[in-house]
Amino acid sequence: MVSVLALGLAAMPGSINVALAASFDCTKAGTPFERAICNNEELSAADDRLAATYETAVGGLSEIARGDVRTGQREWLSYAQRACTRDAKPMVSGEYDERGLTCLVDLFNGRSTVLEQSRMIGGLRFYPMARYEALPDPNEAGNPDSWSPVARHELSWVQLDADEGFAHAFNDIIRDEARLSSPVLSDGIGPDAEDDGSSSDTNNSFAVEGVAGTGRISVKANTYWYGHGAAHGNWGITYRHYLTEQGRFMEARDLFSGDGWEAALLDLAVKAAKAEHGDALMLDDTSSIADVVIAPERWDLPDSYALVIQFQPYEISAYAYGAPQARVRWSDLEPYMVEGSESIRFGF
Repeated sequence: MVSVLALGLAAMPGSINVALAASFDCTKAGTPFERAICNNEELSAADDRLAATYETAVGGLSEIARGDVRTGQREWLSYAQRACTRDAKPMVSGEYDERGLTCLVDLFNGRSTVLEQSRMIGGLRFYPMARYEALPDPNEAGNPDSWSPVARHELSWVQLDADEGFAHAFNDIIRDEARLSSPVLSDGIGPDAEDDGSSSDTNNSFAVEGVAGTGRISVKANTYWYGHGAAHGNWGITYRHYLTEQGRFMEARDLFSGDGWEAALLDLAVKAAKAEHGDALMLDDTSSIADVVIAPERWDLPDSYALVIQFQPYEISAYAYGAPQARVRWSDLEPYMVEGSESIRFGF
């Protein structure tokens, strides 16, 4: 088996036996981390998947992009050896308990999902960048039964592997947007902050949703925050539509104009939500979502027949119902569409 250990640790001097770095031989597994991969069937399968996914992810990339992914893999491996322990340090003895093994499986599969963003979409080659951090939770230090002894923070975003001018601009704006979503991983938390990230988990990703012609790249942002000890986490879905010619994210004025378009869209969105979600809808005061429905970050654009408006958990329904959407037909919006809006929708 060629393990993720061999792929990630080969360039980390002193981190693993040289023989192991060439091909992960389970008869020579010495650390708790290595033994866990060899002895747990589910984790071993996740390791196999990750090794194959990594090899596919770096194939065909430029040398710079390949180096970025390799660096990210080494950083992830360092994180993985710390994130599932009880003190955010690599285990040097003993074995992982059930919580630790479950944590490792989640981390390995999560990393594979990130690497699967390395692909061709619409004639463009994208690849993932990521940052990771594991912090000991001081509030859980004295609890040997805690399921959240370590705060885990993960952030990933896509980049374009191309030399065109718009590629550099896209990479810069997506990187900056991603970092804004994660203060812990962007050095955005100061010493006086109420929450330094040590008692919560975050997992934010910015992945390509679609490419429309040569004019638009749509990115889907998934955010997740869990405060240790809470009944459940909070999550959300938003979008960023990058216009390659303009060099910026799409704004509402790129699609709509004229007096009353905001009120019209709100009215149509409410009607669509009622039709689609029926009794699951919890919306007594429609003014509470007035700003939501007119925000481009809530618009998903792949549907040729309708503008898809994304709501978050709790906004118009119960948390257990998830993040509902409402589809407003483009034909109903025609009176408010600006000239040239089709070029935004279809990317030509």
